[in-house]
Amino acid sequence: MASAILDSMHGKLGHASWRYAYHFAHFSLLMRRRWLFYIEGALTVFIAIIAIFVLPDFPETTRWLTPEERALAIRRMEEDEGTDDSDRTGHMEGFWLAVKDWRVWWISLATTSQVISMSFSTYFPTLSQTMGFNRTITLVLCAPPFIVSAFTALLVSR
Repeated sequence: MASAILDSMHGKLGHASWRYAYHFAHFSLLMRRRWLFYIEGALTVFIAIIAIFVLPDFPETTRWLTPEERALAIRRMEEDEGTDDSDRTGHMEGFWLAVKDWRVWWISLATTSQVISMSFSTYFPTLSQTMGFNRTITLVLCAPPFIVSAFTALLVSR
């Protein structure tokens, strides 16, 4: 989508598709209007507005749940709440319980791995452009990993 916007919208209505202009006299960065941000931002806002009406608030107010699903969701929310005060401990004891729990270390490793892998997705288009392709081909070459990850996320979530 970015490739199509950058190629077809540059200069339309006097706006750049993607450009920075520096004004060194006042040491300010003047960002010219960019079609890429206009179009992708408008799509994001549109989907967010739809999500307000599509995503459920609470099991009690969600019409499309069956009574069994509603009861299960309410029970799971009550279990997650954890309002039982009988096992309250101090801060240091809670800290040591977290240090000894293997799941805390596992989620720490997973989160760190995710943050490290973000550098790939951030700089992949820049690295691909060094192979000598123009902007359009570079963006098209960068799309397959993101398409595969989107389908994988959908498959795993189902």
